[in-house]
Amino acid sequence: MSFLGLEGYHVYVTGAAGGIGSEVVQEFLKQGCKVTAHDIRPIQVPASPALFTVQGNISEESSVEACIASAKEHHGPIQILIANAGIADESQEYPIWETPLPLWRKMYENNVQGTFLTIKHFLRSAQISQQECGHELENLALVVTGSETGKFGQAGHTEYASGKAGLQYGLVRGVKNEIVRLNSKARINAVAPGWVNTPLINGRLDDPKELWAEAQATVSLKKIAQPQDVARAMAFLASHRAAGHISGECISVHGGMEGRVIWKESEVIESHVKKTEVGKLDSNDQNIRLLEPPAVSKPRKRRVQIALSVDFDAVSAWLGTGGHPDNTMADYSAGIFAATVGVPRLLRLFKKFGIADKLTWFVPGHSMESFPSETKQILESGCEIGIHGYSHEGADQLTEQQERDVILRCIELTKQVTGRRPVGYRAPLYRIRDSTFTLLEEQDFLYDSSLTHHDSQPFLIPRDPPIQPLDFGQPASQWMHPLARSESTRSLVGIPCNWYTEDATPLQFYPHTPNSHGYVNVRSIEQSWKDRFMWLWENPDTPTPQSAGDFVFPIVLHPDTSGMSHVIGMVERFLRWLQTFGEGVEFWRHEDIARTWKEAQRRKSH
Repeated sequence: MSFLGLEGYHVYVTGAAGGIGSEVVQEFLKQGCKVTAHDIRPIQVPASPALFTVQGNISEESSVEACIASAKEHHGPIQILIANAGIADESQEYPIWETPLPLWRKMYENNVQGTFLTIKHFLRSAQISQQECGHELENLALVVTGSETGKFGQAGHTEYASGKAGLQYGLVRGVKNEIVRLNSKARINAVAPGWVNTPLINGRLDDPKELWAEAQATVSLKKIAQPQDVARAMAFLASHRAAGHISGECISVHGGMEGRVIWKESEVIESHVKKTEVGKLDSNDQNIRLLEPPAVSKPRKRRVQIALSVDFDAVSAWLGTGGHPDNTMADYSAGIFAATVGVPRLLRLFKKFGIADKLTWFVPGHSMESFPSETKQILESGCEIGIHGYSHEGADQLTEQQERDVILRCIELTKQVTGRRPVGYRAPLYRIRDSTFTLLEEQDFLYDSSLTHHDSQPFLIPRDPPIQPLDFGQPASQWMHPLARSESTRSLVGIPCNWYTEDATPLQFYPHTPNSHGYVNVRSIEQSWKDRFMWLWENPDTPTPQSAGDFVFPIVLHPDTSGMSHVIGMVERFLRWLQTFGEGVEFWRHEDIARTWKEAQRRKSH
């Protein structure tokens, strides 16, 4: 038996794909353990007969329960839990009064809730295993990954530090008094690493001054830890033979850290030695002057433009792109519902959030003429109105002359309703072609919202040659050619739009449309929208430092879909969630987005 005496025990490790987690897996395999490695990401660890991997989300209880059950079925009862999974975001810093609520919730959902669920179902599994075998499991031990930020705090990352403090002190010390009622020798401890050399820090300490301030000035060993330093501390605490009388403790693995540097030298001290004529200090009687403490730096206010739009298709959706010989009155009824019920519901919702005049409605000519009262209500809300075909017909259904006639007719109808020419267009069902853009330019349109050359930034629509379908009846040499691209662009601004930005595709049932959905859980779509927004929020890919973090977030609603009672509640929750981000997230009409962006491009070119 080795000093730790862990041979043959089953160890369950969460966060196993990360820098610390993967080292923990390797360490317990070296100790002769059977290991189940868990992560939401693929786990890149050398294969071993003693290694079993599972993938799941620690913040979802059903996933946690299923993964632990799978681990038990494969390797048998689990004696040791290493609750290591967690997230951190070093890319941005916020004082607590600027911290977005979704960031706080995301951190707690993963780090605190995820750890709680993992411990809960690990102990439930242990309880069942003990009932099955008729005696207590040997070496029942839990080790939780905390952080030195939970001990010393970390300005700009209170959402992370507070959660870790709760885990390594409150949770560990409470659970130690509970688990002995389940297993008389069960123990729980925490390991609180300081800076660890993993990909998670991603160059954060490359600057020597930053390295000094964060990991040397207050650290007696004057270095950052390696992943194996943390893994070996965990193996020690997991061992009843080595640490059997240690429970409820948080062991620091931070190199002797004394605290954190709060004020950097450049923030506090300014030398100003001033000699008098007799070579003495001036009347201030000091050679160091303390500056006024600076306020916590406030991040540049971001500008996220929520491009919320509504396609008022109503009955026209069942006539043009949705036309079918087998359509019945039941189908058309959904269009009537859109106008008479869906439109008023959405208008009330938008008024409630104070955004009714900060969005764009795309209204087909058929809807304008068939539902004049509802169209008037839309206009009176103060929104922008763009055109959207007459009978929701796709460009590919029309001759070029028919398409011209439709667009000119819709321009005139919109002028009659609004008193001004429309400047925006969205192709019904995004079915658009090169001739459409030519027509829009001829009619002095400002923008189109049918393409997705970019998903979160406006763009000038390129003047590319039409893409031709391949004729496989011809020799391969006739159709093996690269895409033809043009350097020139049109005057039209493209506002991003695609299937993933809308409600109807997954939430509206069209009986005669291939691949129609309609029965998707609204919370799945809500989460999809949140995931899309959060990725853009956390991963800015803007072209200049001046616009860092700025992006356009399109959302496309339909009154027949989002007007339904089970969908509009989801829309309301999502709008309320967006508003928790504060002033940096604003609702903009498509026209205003296009004009502002185009003017910014003009200024940059001069």
